[in-house]
Amino acid sequence: MFILPLVILILLVIKAIHLIRPLVHSLVEALGIHTIFGTATITIFSIILIILLCFLSGALIHMGLLKKWNSTFEETLYLLFPPLQRLKFRFFSEEQDSESSWYSILLKREGCFKIAFITHKSENGFLSIFIPDAPDISTGEVILIPESDCIYHHIPRMEAMKMLQKFGKGLSVKEYQEIEKL
Repeated sequence: MFILPLVILILLVIKAIHLIRPLVHSLVEALGIHTIFGTATITIFSIILIILLCFLSGALIHMGLLKKWNSTFEETLYLLFPPLQRLKFRFFSEEQDSESSWYSILLKREGCFKIAFITHKSENGFLSIFIPDAPDISTGEVILIPESDCIYHHIPRMEAMKMLQKFGKGLSVKEYQEIEKL
């Protein structure tokens, strides 16, 4: 399990080098510097360009210039690759998230409690709530409900993810006592 992330990282770097190689080849030919390192010139310049692009994009995000683009880009990635959102929810705590992150709850609905996520709070008092299917959060249902009609109890997102994976197992007795009062 230790080596798998390393292998994936190496494969991603190799793929990035292959994607950027035609651009670097054109640049090296135009500047006439293809003989500095011999046959490795294009690969070396590809790696340098990838590192520069990563550094530049990180610096722009850190300065806040790409903050809005970053959240839009992240949402697009989650639509294209739903497992990424599961990984984010499983490995990153709520304190590390932005304000636009989902808020995990136990939602009282039709006489029972369901693990759910508040995905958006509108200005007119409505909540967008996603109720995932267990154990996969990439499917489920979305409901819109007035906040005044919504009864819920916040639970930590990592706990909600663990409960979904285990089909509901893991809610502590203390939590049961708190939600019975709702």
